[in-house]
Amino acid sequence: MNKKFKYPYVITVPGYIEASLGIQVVHKLCHLINESGGEAYIVSPETNPEWNTPQLTSGKFNEYKASGRVFIAIYPEIESGNPLEAPVCVRYMLNREGVLNGNSINAGENDLFFFYRQEFAENEANVNLLTISTYDLSVFCDDVKDKDLDLLYLNRIPRRSVDFSTLPENIKILSMEQPLSLNELAKVLKRGRVMYSYEASGTCALAGLCGCPVVARVAPGYEKYAITEKTSEDIGNADVAWDDSPNELDRVRESLYKYKDFYEELESVSNQQFFNFLELTQDKAQDCYNSNHKENVMEWVKCRELSPQRISLVSKSISELVSPQTIYICIYDQSKSWREVLTTLESLLPVKSMYSKLNCIVFTDGEYILPENFESWTSLCETTKLSTTINNISMEQRFNWLQYVRAGVTFIADGVFSAICYLNKVSEYSAIYSDKIFINDSGELESAFLPDFSIDYFIGFPSAFFVGCFFHQSIFRNTSCYNNISPEFFDFDVLMEVVTEKGNRSVGHFSEPLLISKLKKELDSSKAEQLIGNYLSTKGYVNSLILHNSSGGCRIVYGHTKVLPKVSIVIVDSGDVNILQRCVMGVLEKSKYTHYEILILSCYAEVEENRYWLEEVSKIDPKRIKVILFPHQKSRSRLNNIAASQASGEYLLLLDVAVFPAHDEWLENLVNHCLRNDVGCVGGKVINLNEKVYSAGMILGLNGVAESPFVGSHYSASGYMHRLAIEQNYSALPSLCLLVRRSVYQDVGGVDELLTEQYLADIDLSLRIRDAGYLSVWTPYSIVATDLSPEKNDRKNETCSEQESVIYHKWGDVIANDPAYNKNLSLTRAYRIEKYIRPRELSLESQRLPRVMMYSGGFNPMEIYRLDEPFYKMRYNGMVEGAVVSDPLVISEFLQIKPDVIITQNHVQSVGIINFKSMKDCFSIYDMNYYESSKLDDSKNKKEHLNKIKENLASFDRVIVGSEALAEQYGRVHHDIQFLPTYLPHFWNDLALTGRVSDKPRVGCITQDLRDEDIELVSNVVRDFSHHVTWVFLGAYPPKLKPFIHEYHRYHGFTHYPQQLASLNLDFAIAPLADNNTNRTRSNIRLLEFGICGIPVICSDILCYKGRLSANLVKNRYKDWSAAMNQYIHDVDSTRTVGAVLKSEVQENWMLNQKKLEIIKKIWLPR
Repeated sequence: MNKKFKYPYVITVPGYIEASLGIQVVHKLCHLINESGGEAYIVSPETNPEWNTPQLTSGKFNEYKASGRVFIAIYPEIESGNPLEAPVCVRYMLNREGVLNGNSINAGENDLFFFYRQEFAENEANVNLLTISTYDLSVFCDDVKDKDLDLLYLNRIPRRSVDFSTLPENIKILSMEQPLSLNELAKVLKRGRVMYSYEASGTCALAGLCGCPVVARVAPGYEKYAITEKTSEDIGNADVAWDDSPNELDRVRESLYKYKDFYEELESVSNQQFFNFLELTQDKAQDCYNSNHKENVMEWVKCRELSPQRISLVSKSISELVSPQTIYICIYDQSKSWREVLTTLESLLPVKSMYSKLNCIVFTDGEYILPENFESWTSLCETTKLSTTINNISMEQRFNWLQYVRAGVTFIADGVFSAICYLNKVSEYSAIYSDKIFINDSGELESAFLPDFSIDYFIGFPSAFFVGCFFHQSIFRNTSCYNNISPEFFDFDVLMEVVTEKGNRSVGHFSEPLLISKLKKELDSSKAEQLIGNYLSTKGYVNSLILHNSSGGCRIVYGHTKVLPKVSIVIVDSGDVNILQRCVMGVLEKSKYTHYEILILSCYAEVEENRYWLEEVSKIDPKRIKVILFPHQKSRSRLNNIAASQASGEYLLLLDVAVFPAHDEWLENLVNHCLRNDVGCVGGKVINLNEKVYSAGMILGLNGVAESPFVGSHYSASGYMHRLAIEQNYSALPSLCLLVRRSVYQDVGGVDELLTEQYLADIDLSLRIRDAGYLSVWTPYSIVATDLSPEKNDRKNETCSEQESVIYHKWGDVIANDPAYNKNLSLTRAYRIEKYIRPRELSLESQRLPRVMMYSGGFNPMEIYRLDEPFYKMRYNGMVEGAVVSDPLVISEFLQIKPDVIITQNHVQSVGIINFKSMKDCFSIYDMNYYESSKLDDSKNKKEHLNKIKENLASFDRVIVGSEALAEQYGRVHHDIQFLPTYLPHFWNDLALTGRVSDKPRVGCITQDLRDEDIELVSNVVRDFSHHVTWVFLGAYPPKLKPFIHEYHRYHGFTHYPQQLASLNLDFAIAPLADNNTNRTRSNIRLLEFGICGIPVICSDILCYKGRLSANLVKNRYKDWSAAMNQYIHDVDSTRTVGAVLKSEVQENWMLNQKKLEIIKKIWLPR
């Protein structure tokens, strides 16, 4: 079903019951979402059959979880935590926290809160209300004249707390002990003369609707539940009686109409709140999707923009070149649209300003006049003269490289500049293609990050390669090859000619996106067939059959003229005779290609059932089926090598015993490629019994040494850039179903028998075949099946087995930089944009920049201040390069980054760092902000604690500390301790600060990193000054302070924190810290945050706050805090002046500017 709202809701709530208004409201919310075009489900044992509230099945929920789909969980306040593990959490507060269940909500920083009534928000600021009415005004109405009942409503108040002597005799009690249906309740309330209540409740409003006045009472010890003037405001200022005197009851009866007026008006307000709820929750879910699921390729491009400093440095290097390369860009106006031509030319203006030897020719049949800013470097030419013009400028050697694009393409300036640097350095290629960004059929941008040149992939998806390709001037010297080429096919034609004449190795790959282009999928099939046919004829495949695919390319059936070879199919018995039988009989029954033999190698002949079956199967066709028995267990690698020595076929098919053919052309389609002279091995697609991909080639470095992509996708899916549907070349293929030329297998030495981990042996064999100069081809047209389940990869960590270590040392470079993958794609999430954004590499930079790798979660403020922000600023300024890593790094990522320095704030990562350093020597740094210093207060265990710290820090070459106190404390546990203050990033300078207008001074306290003992220091101050100031707390606080805090703001994470602090409009702030070892070793960052906002600060006089900042330091005594508060309260003008001075000090000495970056860089790098 198409839903109006994209993201579904899952709502947890007790079973529907009419006696509970709160439960009704939550069920009604689900109903309203569905009736409004959304998708919502209830997790509840009972529902209201009259409402659209489908129950969530476990199957549906598991579908959400397995798909990773973003959904929104709605939890009432009686629910703690996030039991559904939802990506987006909404807290629906139908009461105050903990009132009903006594539970703590344990909300996350990003949770959204909605309150049923304003009073439930208490002192919280900027709240969202969602008041859903479940009342049917046709049922709850005053249509009974005879009032003959006195009523008492009891719910949360125990009977023992009620003084019944003050109530009428024979009073009827309404309680949850004897719940009534809504219709039954309405009948009772309509007869009510009066209803006494010790608590605010929706039932009181229902009584008023039914013409029954409510008398408010207060039970000792339960005052928090009582009806107040505030609770009356929440129902339209409808009156309640404060005693049961006749005059008071008459007064209330006269105003009972307000209840009906309020609820009629409430429906309109409720609708507005409901649609606000939908908008906010859907936006939150969309943000979650954008952050965690959506590939925002342009955001990735933006994050890699070159800084003016780097451009300047490289431009200087270019100016020093003896003969810089001249680049000609040919723009073909295929749509006869001057607007599209100008779009392309305008995107080149920044490039022209960076590189003067750039020129353009626009091939067009339109009558256009070039704007003045293009005249000097752009010319217009008729499309009929394209070939002649290019030949002429080639003969005149007016360019070194020519790029061909279609009008409407938008160039990415930094990408083109990077490519120009590369073109000025490279010399061995005749053509160079780049990565790009395609506009799909829906108008969305998609990355097109390509592998190094793959002839099979090129034939299958040519436009991925030829769009925006660069061609060297030398290839145009043979003018006969390029006469009368149609402008429509010029780039395809030329690239095909380069491959035909000069071979695969003449085509280079620049792995940076240079342009944004529509995907040219609709190629002229006859032209594609002609060009590919010419290539095949040159290679000797005169009988080939060219079949067209959906991506604008072709699939080739080579029609080999040589006699079809014999294939030796090698199957190693695993001991399960049923699995073995399925495999062997599948081959015999489903193989259109019949020139094969089957070699069954078994170490299980001692098992009677196995031996009997092996004997019988060998009798089926003794010439074709050969059984080789072994008395003792041998590894699969050893058995494969034995089979290779005894096989009679020219080709070996290594077939896993758990695999069996899914169609009868499976073997034929493998042989189709393996007979090519340049191919060493061929693999196919392995699917499981529910038609999902089990294996489709291997990507080196993915989640460790290697892993198959697309696992779990439907076997008919096309995959990223059609890579699940097109034949292509991989660096490594698994031996699940692998056809290898036997001579090649023997030449490279077969399978390494020392590698007992099969996937490692497969990788090693594939890479030795690659090193011997052969291609490994993967074809999706050979499909075999298995009932194996994909093993959860336990290699996604920094540790590795001994055999993995051997493979890393042997093949580390190619594992980290698989030519069949792309460095811009993630090594932990196949075919997703790399998470750890790295800067563009500029080939002409005068010297290699220091490469730094940061371990940072990206959420801890001190990691952001001390690691992330300095690094990003340095990288942008061209001082360092590298990446910030948030998740545990796999070794392949480390080998790809090749850092000179590793920096972390987590000593637990020392084990991983030791592993990394065994692969590549690098300098390791531990940045210590504070380190459980409270344990040092315990003199009894101080030595033991110091020894533990020394052990944890032993793998680090340097320790950087954030305070001089830390440097002094830990100087004995490490040989290289450096002190580095914490500085404020410049985003603090860009805050929108508002003027402070309030009768009372607004005084703030930030508590998210304070302990109870810190807040306790000022608890009496908060209490005693609550009538003199407006207390504003950002972060949690002890419950006892609630009556005195006027505004409470939830902490929404560091991303929002700077603006959140600035928006509090504080006149001054307090920063209490208990004087203990932990706090003494803190940084002064809180003072800097207040200071940059111009907020004066009263703070504890302890070591971390002492220094050269104009803060009001006070001893942790009530009289000192009180004196400082009075001083600031009674002299507001002087207080603001102090804030201005503090801001000036922070801006002058504590901002992360270039001078500070130089200091940090010096401390980060080895001496």
